[in-house]
Amino acid sequence: MKRLISLVLSLAMILSLSACGSGSSSSSSAGSSAAGSSAASEGSSVYRKLYGSEATTLNYLYSSKTVDMEAAAQGVDTLVEYDKYGNVQPALATEWTTSEDGLTWTFKLRDDAVWVRNDGTEYGPVTAQNFVDALHWVVTPENQSTTSEIVCSVIKNAAEFYAGTVTDINEIGVRAVDDTTLEYTLNAPCPYFLSMLTYVCFMPVQGDFLKEMGDRFATTADTMLYCGAYRLADFQPQVSHTYVKNDKYWDADNVFIEEIQETFNKEALTLAPTMYQRGETDYAVIPADLLPTWMNDPELSQVVGPQRNGYFTYFYAFNFYPRFDEEYEPDNWTLAVNNENFRKSIFYGLDRVKAKAIEEPYDPESQLNNTLTPPNFVSNSEGVDYTQLEPLKAYTNDPTHGFDTTKALEYKEKAVEELTAAGATFPVKILMSYNPSTANWDKQCQIVEQQLEETLGKDYIDIILVAGPATNFLSQVRQAGDYALMLCNWGPDYADPETYTDPFGVGSTYNWPEMATDPSYFTDQVYAEGTPGLDPQYVGQPITVYNQMLDTAKAEKLDIDARYELFAEAEAYFIEHAFVIPFAVRNDGYCVNMVSPFDRPFAPFGVSTLKYKGAKLLEKSMSLEEFQAAETAWETAKEASQS
Repeated sequence: MKRLISLVLSLAMILSLSACGSGSSSSSSAGSSAAGSSAASEGSSVYRKLYGSEATTLNYLYSSKTVDMEAAAQGVDTLVEYDKYGNVQPALATEWTTSEDGLTWTFKLRDDAVWVRNDGTEYGPVTAQNFVDALHWVVTPENQSTTSEIVCSVIKNAAEFYAGTVTDINEIGVRAVDDTTLEYTLNAPCPYFLSMLTYVCFMPVQGDFLKEMGDRFATTADTMLYCGAYRLADFQPQVSHTYVKNDKYWDADNVFIEEIQETFNKEALTLAPTMYQRGETDYAVIPADLLPTWMNDPELSQVVGPQRNGYFTYFYAFNFYPRFDEEYEPDNWTLAVNNENFRKSIFYGLDRVKAKAIEEPYDPESQLNNTLTPPNFVSNSEGVDYTQLEPLKAYTNDPTHGFDTTKALEYKEKAVEELTAAGATFPVKILMSYNPSTANWDKQCQIVEQQLEETLGKDYIDIILVAGPATNFLSQVRQAGDYALMLCNWGPDYADPETYTDPFGVGSTYNWPEMATDPSYFTDQVYAEGTPGLDPQYVGQPITVYNQMLDTAKAEKLDIDARYELFAEAEAYFIEHAFVIPFAVRNDGYCVNMVSPFDRPFAPFGVSTLKYKGAKLLEKSMSLEEFQAAETAWETAKEASQS
């Protein structure tokens, strides 16, 4: 007990060094220091930030994009939530039970949760039927929800309804027993089901309001309702967003920031550091080219520190379905990308350490990830980390992080011989697209271009960097196949390795490995009509070995150890054949931030890390040393909270 008290006191002292207090106001005043002292009016609690990429929709039942989920993360509560140490807590549900066979989950809802309009006026209570209406919307094919596959994977008859083999929507495994009792019936036992409930597809919606709004639902701030910590008081696309504390929120006492003001500026990354110094914003990523200046300045170095590593994983994806302009030679790229030796020459030729050093010049290897699923995500029944299972552990423990110039040149030699015989021309043009609104992405691309061309030779590859649009980048670039090789990311939706396979399943819009041409990648089985999420063009086409491995792993519902081993084998297969190049876990580099990073909800999955509930404003952004000390104390306190 004394040790725990000491840890708590240590954490409190560390946070007091950052002077957790009044926060900032929306106006600046004369006398703001160069170190970004927030020009706060006493007692105010407003957090201001710039953003450079706009949401494409507010409809949380439709979209799976992070930028689109931020409004729902603030404004719509979930059945359960996670505290700052990653422990599951009651939220809209106060308690829950499961049946002995693991198929039925029953949730008792709180009776003090209400919906409000964006002006703060009360609309009505949150009821069990709200969850039923939401799930029904998600699995209705006409709505084209991008998260329907998640629901279909676990809820009884959801996939069948989506496919049309079940026509009565009430046969889907969700029902409101009464106003405060919600029941889900699963298609098979799912021990990680609870962790799925913090994702958008399991959020509630007020059915009457949804019907009233029709196609206008969640297109503006006043066409959606709120039952979470904040309400979106104002939403002006490519101008500003304003979130205001929801005073009618059931847990309002744990919402400390009164208002969040987000201002659009397509030059946000460039302007934010200077605006922070002037006291005009409370958050700024410090770009790689500015970081040495800040870290070497006696005053600025006291407010700049690293951002937390996350569970979003980053990987370089080879596009097997190129749809870019003829000037980048898509036909020649198709020949090259379908040659495994060519892909492996890039795989082993990429110096991940050098690429990551753009964002983390002090300890880049701490953020590198040799697998698609990051370490410390899930463990088997014996406590063995998933990434340490055979045959995945060989990649996890590779100290070179895949960089091997000897192997790269050996694969290059083989690729040149095979591709020349196939009619390919050299150098192979490699279109590498990036979002200019993402911090340091352009600089990282420049490093990758220079390093790979130097390692493999400009006679072999010609990497061409192209900046895509800051807004709608995903739809116009990645989903449109407008790239050859690109850095992509994926965040988990629930606590199971299956979640990290979603970008590569048939019907996804990442790199389309099912469009590969090597017959050894395919089985003698074909895709059946009516497969959930399947693009009609794939019906009757051969099923890939990788997807067959995934289907086998997904089918193992009871033996978690066996399930994890099957997923590890599938992931290792995908990496071994260089369909992607694992790279790193998410970290947005160094920043100045007036919000404490250790008070917000913490969980690898769902929308937890997007929430500002629990967040507190500081009088001074944390320095590198203060951040490291606070992180150490947080990790120790987290361990104590879970013992």
